[in-house]
Amino acid sequence: MLDALPVFAVANEEGQPVQYTLDGQAKVLFYADVSEAAATASDQFPELKCDLLPIGLGQAYLLCCEGKADLVPGATELTASGMPAGMSAVGQELPFFACTEMAQETEAGVAVLPLFMSYNDCQAAIKQAQDTDGDAIPLEIIGLSLPSVVEQLSAMADDGSPPAFAFIAPLRSIEHIRENVATPPGASSVVAESVGVESWYDAGKRL
Repeated sequence: MLDALPVFAVANEEGQPVQYTLDGQAKVLFYADVSEAAATASDQFPELKCDLLPIGLGQAYLLCCEGKADLVPGATELTASGMPAGMSAVGQELPFFACTEMAQETEAGVAVLPLFMSYNDCQAAIKQAQDTDGDAIPLEIIGLSLPSVVEQLSAMADDGSPPAFAFIAPLRSIEHIRENVATPPGASSVVAESVGVESWYDAGKRL
């Protein structure tokens, strides 16, 4: 499920992820915000023909657990989740954002809660839902960390329960992949497997 969400590494001319030395160990950095990944490639490696390499969040998280990589959450998301200014984003827990009022019950009677990687996308989806329903009551956004989400998914899998989350990929990430990443015919892509945030802008449409 997590692999439906793209994160991005800065890649060199050979298409290999650029590695950084952190605490004496070579690691790959995976950026949750595609704009910040692009800015890093431009600012830190102006002499190289760097590109952005998308990878599913599930694979990136496994590499992080193995000590081979670190995640870099977006600055907007870290601020929204309460991280003090001035702290490094590298290695921070990736936040998700949700609104419990937007949960939708499936035919099987399971309440599915959409989880957004992008704080701005979550705000926009809430506004769209309120405009559609004519509801002026403010809706609260709650935050969850990636490790806590993984723990809950694991518990559901152990119990044989269906997943209670629907992951919403950042709109900017989807647009970047569609515009810049070619997918071979017949091959699956991160975008094709993602629940795009644009589906939340269709009037009256909920998960």
